[in-house]
Amino acid sequence: MTLREDRASLSMKRRMLSVLKRQVNPEELQTPGGPYIKKTFTIMGDAVGWGFVVRGSKPCHIQAVDPSGPAAAAGMKVCQFVVSVNGLNVLSLDYRTVSNLILTGPRTVVMEVMEEADY
Repeated sequence: MTLREDRASLSMKRRMLSVLKRQVNPEELQTPGGPYIKKTFTIMGDAVGWGFVVRGSKPCHIQAVDPSGPAAAAGMKVCQFVVSVNGLNVLSLDYRTVSNLILTGPRTVVMEVMEEADY
């Protein structure tokens, strides 16, 4: 492997690393009085998409948000956990399934997310 190939491989691995501080399970997100708050976003997709990347599984999380995209304009942030997509609870689904729901659904997506409360 050349130095260039080695650097490219390292760069790809870094991009695949999770942005999460720790793993969270669906039960933890749904615990009343827990350290998470629910937010709802209505995001109208544009010519290139919705402007965010979903990763993870049970629950999925927002891995990246395009700062100039529709999701950022709606208030979406990295590290939020995806609770529902267009009214369907997705806490027990993997990111491929959640992404497919978004990609095959209407141009406007309504998403509920949970994020850590700033106490």
